[in-house]
Amino acid sequence: MHGTDVREPLGLPGAPDPEAVEAVAAGYARRDFAVASRTVARGVRLVADDGGFRAGDGPEVTGTTLDLVMAMAGRPSAVARLAGEGAPVLAATVARRQRG
Repeated sequence: MHGTDVREPLGLPGAPDPEAVEAVAAGYARRDFAVASRTVARGVRLVADDGGFRAGDGPEVTGTTLDLVMAMAGRPSAVARLAGEGAPVLAATVARRQRG
């Protein structure tokens, strides 16, 4: 996540290991730990379009596993890349948490 936080705004190439990202996604969906990821994802079904990650219940949100992880971590730039009828729900939750 932090590597992506640095690479993305600088336009640097590179991507984390897909298996590691999927493991992080599963952990983030299971519980709040370093970030309120489970809380952010509550009420939507997250579906990765590049792997096997699936979690939650509700209207569907689709995107890459990395974008789903970044969205659960509260990154608005990742939320903007997500699709599905649940995407506005997730976007509203992230925006609300950004405002505090």
